[in-house]
Amino acid sequence: MADNKQLLLLAVLIGAPAQAADMVKLDGFLISSTEITQADYESVTGSNPSFYKGPRRPVENVSWWDAIRYCNRRSTKEGLTPCYDLATGRCDRSRNGYRLPTGEEWDKAAASSDPQQANLSSGDTKDTAPLLELIRKGTRDAASFAPNKSGLFDMLGNVWEWTGDDEPVIACVIRGGSFLSSRTSWNSGYRSSLEPERKSRFTGFRVARTAIDDWFEPYNRRPPGYETSTGNLTPLTDIAALEKKWTGILGSMSLKPPPPSARRAAIIRNPGYSGELMYLRTEPDSEEKILILRPDHPLRTPTPVVIVPYYDVDVPAEQDLYGRHFQPSRVRGYARLAVERGYIAVAIRWFGESYGERYDEAVANLKMRHPAATGLGKWVWDSQRLLDYLYTLPEVDRGHIGIIGHSLGAKMALYAAAMDKRITAVVFSEGGIGFHMSNYDDFWYLGDAIHHLPPGTDQHELLGLIAPRPFLLIGGDEYDKAESWHYINAARTVYQRFGKPGNIGYFNHHTGHTPTPEAVSLAMRWLDRFLR
Repeated sequence: MADNKQLLLLAVLIGAPAQAADMVKLDGFLISSTEITQADYESVTGSNPSFYKGPRRPVENVSWWDAIRYCNRRSTKEGLTPCYDLATGRCDRSRNGYRLPTGEEWDKAAASSDPQQANLSSGDTKDTAPLLELIRKGTRDAASFAPNKSGLFDMLGNVWEWTGDDEPVIACVIRGGSFLSSRTSWNSGYRSSLEPERKSRFTGFRVARTAIDDWFEPYNRRPPGYETSTGNLTPLTDIAALEKKWTGILGSMSLKPPPPSARRAAIIRNPGYSGELMYLRTEPDSEEKILILRPDHPLRTPTPVVIVPYYDVDVPAEQDLYGRHFQPSRVRGYARLAVERGYIAVAIRWFGESYGERYDEAVANLKMRHPAATGLGKWVWDSQRLLDYLYTLPEVDRGHIGIIGHSLGAKMALYAAAMDKRITAVVFSEGGIGFHMSNYDDFWYLGDAIHHLPPGTDQHELLGLIAPRPFLLIGGDEYDKAESWHYINAARTVYQRFGKPGNIGYFNHHTGHTPTPEAVSLAMRWLDRFLR
């Protein structure tokens, strides 16, 4: 918190561009460290009604209704659930969006404020000259004075602040005083009221949030400039047409699905869980290796499933099962992590490791057998055969089937979920969400098909197909960087139509291609949230 205070004070002193106010967490709620500035207000509403103009000055000349409209619009912009019914002004404080602080919250926030560190008047009521000079000068930039012990600026003075305990009836309470209020007024609590329609150059507001949904905060850390930007991505309007479009892009396997079946090759036992190494029937004369891990004591029956696609099944299991290039990795062992959390974990091998001696031979075999299919089309086919088989298992909870993948596995997770709604939650780690971010033009992915796509086609459309099912992107700045927010923002418009803006998120660990323990923990936490 001290670092945030110092940075904000430094920004004021050197004239840095205004940023949205930090939120300070107090007892059960969050409150903005400064009054909402004119730059804050204009970035959300597109207007600045203030009398005393200045981007870092507090916004004023706003009614109570203006303030709650700002709260709802900012909530929507940031993927939070709006709190206010704008027809009545009623506030649902159980939601995670922005709202005005209650009187009790305002009192807690202001408790350690010092009237001597505030833009207040001297209290001279005998001479009008100082009063007129104060009116001429008006407000000061946010954070021009030292913060209180909670790290909050301007709780006293500068502008009165709208608060809200209940929906407005006749008047609404304002708190804190303005630059004209006397320092001697503290004994009366700097409390007054105004009609909710009233606008005044002496009254602005700050915002609060109920600290009930903090779980989403790590997944919504959008860098400056990427709050709502979608870059050059085409708007997602006709979602119904996308499934047909992408089925055509991926190409046909030109055969009917075989009856779901798998043959057991080996039993694997570990402390707390056991596994079956199996070969899944994917074509009438072709199989794919899968590993099904079951906890000795599942958390519930039927049990949620986590699918982990990768080159082979051994890295997800963190166990040498004689794959081509097994290397133990504590941050890619998603199948082991999932089974230890009580899920049925299912690792599946990529066809490129099994359909031929290596990738070239695998693709050659694919083209000889199914000339119209792309590599990713073949993978989608295999993933659907896996889901067909899982649906035959009585212990499987069909309504809670997640998929998580890293790198190649991330691409596999994205395409499997986009093309099959039986997958109910997705984690995509460092796969490169945009076509230009990774090697999607290699012939084991899309190959030549990527050069013949309709204008505007990109993988934000796959996210539109996944909506409103939960989707988390994990980035590390090698393939998925800040630009990946364009894809999340573009898809979030679809999630908002479903009323589920918090079902899509992005966490960037900024350390390169290999996920960090924190990133892995947040990925599993995401799955827990939506599969439990």
